[in-house]
Amino acid sequence: MALRVLLVDDEEDIVEVIQDRLEAYGFTVTTAGTGVEALKKLSVEKFDGIFLDVKMPEMGGIEALEEIRKTDKQIPVIIITASSTRDAAIEAIAKGANEYVLKPFAWEELKAKIEKVYNIAL
Repeated sequence: MALRVLLVDDEEDIVEVIQDRLEAYGFTVTTAGTGVEALKKLSVEKFDGIFLDVKMPEMGGIEALEEIRKTDKQIPVIIITASSTRDAAIEAIAKGANEYVLKPFAWEELKAKIEKVYNIAL
């Protein structure tokens, strides 16, 4: 059975590319463009993990992560963020994210983080 993940990013081009790669890895991907939209989807659907951008309109990834952790401390969260927000990625780890990847990233780096967080081989 494919793992169901939520990919949250407001940049449609990036979402397309990451979604294609995750689906190639065997994930079933649902997308959201903001933290608010992500929280709504999480309230009605079950996911095995979340890929979360930091800088988004309405509600950023750090705030969304804090809300997610109030109700689910176990769901794996990988932060995917621009290199200019390295401090935000580190803050996200402190607030409960499992891993982070800085954009632009090499696919092998993302693959290694996924394998580590989900304890799977891709």
